[in-house]
Amino acid sequence: MADSIAYALALDPSTGLRHVDQAQWAHLEELLRDTAPNDLAAAVRTFVSAGSSAVVGIFDGDLLWASLVVSVDNSGAPQSVSTIDGPMAQSGGEMAKAAGEAVRWVQAHQGPCSLGLFVDKVHAEALLRASDKAAALRTASAAGGLVLSPVPPALAIALA
Repeated sequence: MADSIAYALALDPSTGLRHVDQAQWAHLEELLRDTAPNDLAAAVRTFVSAGSSAVVGIFDGDLLWASLVVSVDNSGAPQSVSTIDGPMAQSGGEMAKAAGEAVRWVQAHQGPCSLGLFVDKVHAEALLRASDKAAALRTASAAGGLVLSPVPPALAIALA
């Protein structure tokens, strides 16, 4: 497993790696290169329900540039990590439509999906650098560069 992704998610070395699109994985490595340790791990612990998955999609224009699917076990610990795979990874189109397809893909291949976060690349980079993540998400939303669905209650409260 790539070191920067494992580091950012504070993954146990035994966490499974599944369905990896190598181009998306390389882009994800690039995006997470300067991410503070445990930032993403804290988000997973806070916003991903036990026994479910979260999917994050980063779009460059109408193309899915990078993705990350984290499935957690019934204790809330990461069980597997993957990217969106197959035809879904290659499809382009409007972000909201692609987000719905990605969530359906996760549900079909990984089980329940409790968080779907889809953002354009510019806002993803800004979000990772931001000290106020909620403000960065609101900015992305106001600019039309964010789709959140499904939204777990804890995240809805944090963004209110």
